Amino acid sequence: MQASKRQHDILMAALACFNDKGIEATSIADIGQQAGASVGSMYHHYGNKEGIAIALLVEGMRSNAEMLKAHLENRSTARQAIEAAVMSLVEWIVTNPEWARFIYTVSSSRLMQQSATQLKEVNSHNSELLAEYLAKHSKQLRSVPKEVLPSLLLGSVHDYARRWLNGQVLTNPKELESFFIDAAWQNVKSH
Repeated sequence: MQASKRQHDILMAALACFNDKGIEATSIADIGQQAGASVGSMYHHYGNKEGIAIALLVEGMRSNAEMLKAHLENRSTARQAIEAAVMSLVEWIVTNPEWARFIYTVSSSRLMQQSATQLKEVNSHNSELLAEYLAKHSKQLRSVPKEVLPSLLLGSVHDYARRWLNGQVLTNPKELESFFIDAAWQNVKSH
């Protein structure tokens, strides 16, 4: 379920605070001040600071899934579906760099373990959406376990995006999209 405008404002304020100070150093009061929301309102919607962080993580991944779904529409070949998957991820990262930075940072934290059920649902939906679409074109693809498919298709984008968001590489991922698409295609096409 997508957040209301008030909830969205709280999430975006939290994102700014978390990326600026870190989750541990950010207080509910910091988020409230940034969002123009009362502490009570935030507790009502999210329970606590960790609840806000989990909601931010889940909402970001859902936003990315919506973009993937839109990019997959009207794709008639496996190659086009793979292009759509790569392009949607690159577009989402470039459009939402602070959100992407937060997701990549949190993906290795204890918070990820706390939100396992919600994230598993979102990740499963994304993986199934892509696998279902590609199943229509199975003759063009080699047999790959469903749980490995996202890594083979999007692993290079994720790795590069982490480094780009941390300032380790300077070229915008959008400029390298064709390389990511070719790598993904080579990983899964039938030989």
